[in-house]
Amino acid sequence: MRTPIALAVGALLAAPAIAQQTPAAATIDDLRRDLEALTQRLERVESENAYLRDHARATRKEMAGADVALAKLPAIEKDAKAVDWASKVRLKGDFRYRHERIENELASGATSDRLRHRVRVRLGVEAKVTDTVKAVVQVATAGDDRDPRSTNQTLGEGATRKALGLDLAYADWTPVQGFNVQLGKIPYAWQRVGSYFWDGDITWEGGAARLARGPFFASAIGAWLSESDSGADANLFGGQIGFKSKVGGRLGLTAAIGYFDAGAVQDEVTLTSATPACTANSLFFGGAQGNRTEVVGGCRRLRDDYDMVEALAQVDVEVGRLPLAVFADYIRNHGALDNDTGYSFGLTLGKASNARSWEISWIYQDLEQNAQFGQFVDSDFGGGITWSKGSVIKAAWVPAKNWTINGTYFLNERVLAGAGSVTETWRDYDRVQFDLNYRF
Repeated sequence: MRTPIALAVGALLAAPAIAQQTPAAATIDDLRRDLEALTQRLERVESENAYLRDHARATRKEMAGADVALAKLPAIEKDAKAVDWASKVRLKGDFRYRHERIENELASGATSDRLRHRVRVRLGVEAKVTDTVKAVVQVATAGDDRDPRSTNQTLGEGATRKALGLDLAYADWTPVQGFNVQLGKIPYAWQRVGSYFWDGDITWEGGAARLARGPFFASAIGAWLSESDSGADANLFGGQIGFKSKVGGRLGLTAAIGYFDAGAVQDEVTLTSATPACTANSLFFGGAQGNRTEVVGGCRRLRDDYDMVEALAQVDVEVGRLPLAVFADYIRNHGALDNDTGYSFGLTLGKASNARSWEISWIYQDLEQNAQFGQFVDSDFGGGITWSKGSVIKAAWVPAKNWTINGTYFLNERVLAGAGSVTETWRDYDRVQFDLNYRF
């Protein structure tokens, strides 16, 4: 700033000399113009200096902010990792309250009635490990007596705590689209329809592989049923192939055939006794579940082998605005000496999915004594034993999202074979269930 001022002062001092050489008016005008030019230059210099000062302050402020950001960087990285972890984990669960009434005609002809209330809770975690691997863990109410075919806990036991058990625990690897492998305590790997040949609560212990290519699918499973240190381990090996396609956008067709071998179960002890000393295989919860037995070496044992072939089909159409599903299921045990066949068919109108939606179903099933390994059949139909037949009527309504009301009525008959009896005396077995289901 000193240079413009010095120039101005010099000009003023030189003014008398200039005045001697030029007219006074011209000299004054020249001096005025010089002063105006110097003033403008001075203002520009001051403006530039103010800009430099403001820029320097802003730079110092940015540098201070950068220092603060650097200091916060570890915490920011920690928060980012937490958000990334949360995005890879998914929680799911459900709660069911059940009111149930059972009218059971005994072998003597008398009737035994039972009324009970039951609860079921399931809570699962699914975690993405890599782009191709996920891990799934789910706990559930352990069920009365840890029955593998039930996750229900009966209320009215002196307000005791209800047990939880490991329901699912497996790794799922998908190396390519349409193919995956599961290892651990796994869900069903094969296609099922609305029959009661298999209990839906069973979770298998072993491994399975599934393949889907266009309309075609296939699966294979190897599961261990009981482990023994003195003999062969009971197991289940099997597989299924089938297809599922849409025709014209309104007609769906699913068909499949499967083979399932329950190995190392023939001749296994099904009933524990003290005299003679017989210890039942832990696989048999409550006995042979209707399958034919015989006495060998003083112990009651399972008579047949179980090599089941199952064929199923389902057609999905639309009736007006309502979906209609019609299915048929057939099973035969090629390892049995007799009574080796079962069949089931039924239909469902509507679909209880969205709020205020509903559905109603009717199923008929006839399962002979040795058509299926008794430990696998549904625990509700016919009381969970083979050699049973009858109808099931079901209805469901969704009053609000994630809340479903269900009603089920089993009108069944069954043969109570007792200790290996083959006498066909049919007894009534009726079961009514009313469920409130909540998903979260």
